[in-house]
Amino acid sequence: MEGLYFYWLAWMGWVWTTFFMNKNNPLRLKWSVLLLAVILAAPYTADVVNIEIHLSALAIGLFIFLETRQKKTGSLLYLFLSSFIIMLAYTSFLLFELFDPVWVLFDRNIMLGAAGFYLAVLLHKERRDRILALISGFLQGDILFSAILWKFNFPYPAASMAFMDILFISLGLLLAWAAIESMISVMSGSTINQVEGEEQKTS
Repeated sequence: MEGLYFYWLAWMGWVWTTFFMNKNNPLRLKWSVLLLAVILAAPYTADVVNIEIHLSALAIGLFIFLETRQKKTGSLLYLFLSSFIIMLAYTSFLLFELFDPVWVLFDRNIMLGAAGFYLAVLLHKERRDRILALISGFLQGDILFSAILWKFNFPYPAASMAFMDILFISLGLLLAWAAIESMISVMSGSTINQVEGEEQKTS
């Protein structure tokens, strides 16, 4: 069932940001509104320049604009380049899958989600930039793939439920990786403090 991963992960995220996130966290309201807007808009579509697009793409596009408008030129340029790389990877995967689907060995959603996660981690160190590059790269890639198929008279709605499945699997992997990184950082910090304490005692 298309949209299963998306609805499952998006509702989990919304419940967490709305009811469990620290109320003083400035990201709480932003993430709650974004997740709810994407969930509500996802089933509806509109035609934009002859391409059918799910309205969740507009909510995601608005979020990317608001998050990147205050970035410095160098940072914005690198974000553009990294999202461009992810876009090419996403579109290439779909085209190869279309012409030669034999090499897709297991669930395509998980394969594409894992590829996007790997590229985002490889291209950015900051958690926020990874998320922005991944979302914008995937969205642009899906719109590009839809435009390519439209030229051959194959209808392909952009930002469909299948796309949202892939996007949220990749975002889920990114958040899990961020939690692992934080855990390793805390554990290494406590180990260093313990070693320093023992050295002070012996001296």
